[in-house]
Amino acid sequence: MKLSLLEDLVCPCGGELLVSGSIAAPASSTEIMNGWLSCRRCGERFPIIKGIPRLLLGPLRASLRQEYPEFFRDSGNEAGENPTAEQQSKLRTMRSFGYEWRHFSDFRPEGEANFRWYFASYPPETLQGKTVLDAGCGKGRHLFFAAQHARKVIGVDISPAVDAAYANTAHLPNAHVVQADLFHLPLRPSSFDMVYSLGVLHHLPEPEAGFREILRYGNPGADILIYLYWSLNDEPKWKRRVLGGVTLVRRLSTRLPFPLLRLFAWFVAIGCELCFVLPYRVLRTTRWKSLAERLPLKLYADFPFRCLYQDQFDRFSAPIENRYDREEVEGWLIRAGLQDWTLLRGSGWRAMGKIRSSAAVPSASAM
Repeated sequence: MKLSLLEDLVCPCGGELLVSGSIAAPASSTEIMNGWLSCRRCGERFPIIKGIPRLLLGPLRASLRQEYPEFFRDSGNEAGENPTAEQQSKLRTMRSFGYEWRHFSDFRPEGEANFRWYFASYPPETLQGKTVLDAGCGKGRHLFFAAQHARKVIGVDISPAVDAAYANTAHLPNAHVVQADLFHLPLRPSSFDMVYSLGVLHHLPEPEAGFREILRYGNPGADILIYLYWSLNDEPKWKRRVLGGVTLVRRLSTRLPFPLLRLFAWFVAIGCELCFVLPYRVLRTTRWKSLAERLPLKLYADFPFRCLYQDQFDRFSAPIENRYDREEVEGWLIRAGLQDWTLLRGSGWRAMGKIRSSAAVPSASAM
């Protein structure tokens, strides 16, 4: 953890944090690899493990003790808690995405093209000088490219994927990684010039509440960018039937051991490549181009097979998957009071807008 991150971090209760019992990295006195953060208000202590501050609460925090027992050996006992249904869902999501992003942790050239697609409405120069929040950073692929242009980028994720994000961005002086719950962010409200959350909110138990929560961290006039799955309700019937079949398979696949699920996802990806992606590559430059444009998964024609494979694992492993019509996403933007909002369709919904400068955004608990 870079010491400069301390100016942005607060306890989830809102109290100021102090570093205690830290060990600086040998190569730099400005980097803390292992230690503790203590809250001056509530007295809670949070570990810094492998360079990442881990500000989790309750059963989510207990998962750290299971993963890093050697670190907690001398930290005293913590009262155990029985997780609620919502916390159990979060724990399953943590494990799913932690496994995924640790296994598919590397960056490849297609990562920049993927970033440009999501940020098509935000050219690099629009990020210059901005402080940016990546809400649900995964392995840090968008965090990495955003940091090439922004003044500072803080990536937050609930899952152990933060280890991959840290490994991919630790060398960037303006990139920071924090492990925390989006509903209990250890950050100062109204402190970011841009907040984005790509492919995350639709995996939450209460997606719109999560959306409203992250808006609290954008300052008045801040840019907002999110990506959500679409419902396909206005697509041809055969596409909706395919999606219905996927939904049925997910009832079983989300319960499979992760190594077995990886193998299953590989075979699914092979089938998708042969049935949709390869035909599109062949037909898109012929007189049958209009037919090719109707094929699903055509986006993967310009990316290597590994991207398709990873996304199939993602599709069949995430415990929760919500999908939305245009009207539903528009409802989010309107109810949140965003200004100058736009909704772009294409392999999902890219929604963007600005936080009103005349009124504060209410928290999710006020909904």
